[in-house]
Amino acid sequence: MQGELTVRGLVEQLGSAVLRLAAESGRPGSEDRVLGSVSIHDPGAEGAAEEVPGAGGVVLGVGLRDHAELRALAERAAAAGVHALAVKGPLPDPWEDCPLPVIEVNPGASWLHIATTVRELLLDRARSRVEPAAGPGDLFGLAQAIGSLLGAPVTIEDPSSAVLAWSSGQDGTDPGRIETVLGRAVKRERLEVLNARGDFARLRASEDPVFIEPVAPGMLPRVAIAIRAGSEVIGYVWAVASAPLPPELSARLRELTPMVALHLMGARADRIRQREYRRELAAAVLGGGAAAADAAARLRLDAGPLCVLAAAPRWEAEAGADPAAAASAARRQRFEDELDRYLSAMHPSGVALSAGATVYAVLAWPQRTPEEAEARSRALAADFLERSPAGRGFAAAVGGPAAAVGRIPTALRQADAVLRVLCGADAPEWEARGLAADGEPVVATVPEAMLPVLLNGLADRVRELGLPAESGPVRRLRELDGRDGRRGVLGETLAAYFAAGGNTEAAAERLRIHVNTMRYRLRRIREAGGLDFADADAMLLAQLQLRMGRAASPEPFGGL
Repeated sequence: MQGELTVRGLVEQLGSAVLRLAAESGRPGSEDRVLGSVSIHDPGAEGAAEEVPGAGGVVLGVGLRDHAELRALAERAAAAGVHALAVKGPLPDPWEDCPLPVIEVNPGASWLHIATTVRELLLDRARSRVEPAAGPGDLFGLAQAIGSLLGAPVTIEDPSSAVLAWSSGQDGTDPGRIETVLGRAVKRERLEVLNARGDFARLRASEDPVFIEPVAPGMLPRVAIAIRAGSEVIGYVWAVASAPLPPELSARLRELTPMVALHLMGARADRIRQREYRRELAAAVLGGGAAAADAAARLRLDAGPLCVLAAAPRWEAEAGADPAAAASAARRQRFEDELDRYLSAMHPSGVALSAGATVYAVLAWPQRTPEEAEARSRALAADFLERSPAGRGFAAAVGGPAAAVGRIPTALRQADAVLRVLCGADAPEWEARGLAADGEPVVATVPEAMLPVLLNGLADRVRELGLPAESGPVRRLRELDGRDGRRGVLGETLAAYFAAGGNTEAAAERLRIHVNTMRYRLRRIREAGGLDFADADAMLLAQLQLRMGRAASPEPFGGL
């Protein structure tokens, strides 16, 4: 069983290339206190001054500029029961008088990756308390054993080149390896080089270690071997080496691959089990009912306000793609996986799952007002869509906030309704109204999409009751348009008139016709169509029927 993660243990686990213990507080043994959480403090974020760090954890001090800010945060964190403060180097002088242990972070490290790594280490410790000792955590011991055998720093990676474990000595390698360990994954551009050169093809075709030339200037060569479960490649062992392995070391490394495969299969099963468990709990929360409160408590989502995110790829709605197709399903799975990792680092009070064509997330915002919860959920969704390659082409909707767990199903329906607007046939019009500016993430809340949500709801009700989509003047206009041999001219004219707020000149400009032509058409609408422009009820009904005629897809989004 793994021991508890202490302040000193965290520094030793990530290594001196990433972290070093710069200062210890005056309290004896403070560096041996057990860590239970990780939180991020960003002084540039709205409301950061009021943020209360979680007790018993480590606070990542993003963007601290001087001693005064460092000291102020350290005092507030110490008062809240925080056990350590992490700050990117070089540290502001003086820092020795801080009331907490100060961890200096490599200035080239990503705060997101640091937060994710710490959280995963904490989860490993939590799992080890309820699982047998032979678990995924043993991968680190196995990596260390292989590294000692080869006399070289080693990483164990999954088939997508995400780093699962590593040996000591990484700080004596090259910047590429340090970045890989920091980021827990090989950079995309290096993977592209390896694929283009055929290195991965050689690895998959060989049961022996393969010598791999450096992929970039300043990097060292590697030796790698594919790990198999039957015919499936389930991972790789990578070692920094200046030359191919001698035959005896190659043979011994081959002998170890079945043991690595066993641990990788166990790690994969563990991740799948944990993920499915969290998904089941999240589905129970979204579904409501008697089980929702207990599930929310297990996920630590029982403190509100709570918001629901719903996301789907817009291109599928636009192109009419089959949401059950393999490529679409794989794309949504990547999105869900990325979002789940993002939430684990940026907003631990959140969980992601997919259902049908949609990916959902439930976010808890304790100690926040409903307005703040809505705004922060929107900002979080926009940040993820902007930063993550998996978010390209997706739209995200925010439902809620819900005051309590029992109201989450309502927030879910709201998120589905807003997502339907963003991915529906009327989406371009609502982009023009500011819901999705060009080049910016496509995100909206209920207030932002209120009108199209209501129109879609009216269109649904009309279909449910079997009511005619058009009646009275609007139907007569359609008939007149048909007799004139022109499709929808009068209806289009009336719609432009409504869109221009009753301004004849502006409506003519929208249609790119002369204002006299516009006046002539409006006169025909009055006389032949029978629409009384002075009757507010008749005008409202006509506008609703025209708008509902262009309503979004008849089937709402959502898979729960």
